[in-house]
Amino acid sequence: MIQFLADQLDQLDLALDQLALKDRNFDRFALMLIDNVVELTLHQHAQDTRRDAELYPPDNGPRYDPKLVAAALGWYFDAKVKLARSTLVTDELADTLQYLHGFRNTAYHRGARHEGILHALALFYARNACRLLSQYQPLFWSSSSKDRIPHRAVKYLGSVNPVSPMEAFKQAWQRLGDVAAHHGDTLIGDLYSDMARTIELADEQVTFLSQHPEPGGTSRDQVIVDCQVWPVAFSEQGEKYAAANGGPAPLTPNYLTWIEQHFPWPQRADPIPSWRKRAASLVAEKNPHAALKKYCEFMKQTDALRAAIDTLAGQLDAHIQHMVDSYLEERHRGM
Repeated sequence: MIQFLADQLDQLDLALDQLALKDRNFDRFALMLIDNVVELTLHQHAQDTRRDAELYPPDNGPRYDPKLVAAALGWYFDAKVKLARSTLVTDELADTLQYLHGFRNTAYHRGARHEGILHALALFYARNACRLLSQYQPLFWSSSSKDRIPHRAVKYLGSVNPVSPMEAFKQAWQRLGDVAAHHGDTLIGDLYSDMARTIELADEQVTFLSQHPEPGGTSRDQVIVDCQVWPVAFSEQGEKYAAANGGPAPLTPNYLTWIEQHFPWPQRADPIPSWRKRAASLVAEKNPHAALKKYCEFMKQTDALRAAIDTLAGQLDAHIQHMVDSYLEERHRGM
């Protein structure tokens, strides 16, 4: 166990070295290193919980749901956090770990850059990884003659007494957390800036859409409904709704008009003012955990509508460019 914890200390220190470079590629690498430490620690906690139940079975039944423990020993991060939520960490820390793991997934699997917030996110993840490890208590403190403590870990541990290493590791997590804090904390400001840019982009796109068709344009509220019509109308949800409520069949002349008028749209009015209020609420937040939650909930809850606005704005822009190209081509032919 001493080797396991020393390896996590080594990896976190390496991650902080990457973050010191303040380069987006090293930030992404650091985020993955930190996430790996968190997942390994949560998995080790699940293994300890299972061993504890096997070695010291209580007389009145299992201390923790065996299905919960079994799930935590599987592949899924959420299941590991779910067990830790009931045995190791607060709800606040559990939520934060899940949010931060989500950023790691999008950075690694989907190539999302998160450039404006990645550095601050990785530093926040490092501090919370230290918090998790400081709260983790191994079932047994064990060492072996084969243990090789990495030099990065020695910087924080010094000479570890294998008989009583708990205090040395407790101080090491504190020191590592202090190093992470020394890098600075711009999380709330960075999250706000990224949310504000996201809102401004959507606002510009709604404004662009509302200026057409000329000369009168379209109301911003109508633009919001228009953005949602096509994605819903020919989805399973839209077609089922029409069938269940006496609407026309898909592809018939009046189908789109009926859907527009009768479907219970989740957003009927221009959302930009309410989105700006949410951004203002985030930047006024003092608790970084709460700020991260507000940011992630906003991005998740508005994702479908922002994508619909972006799609329609892109289609209109392509149509305008096509008209311009056609005009220039006709003009060239007439010369």
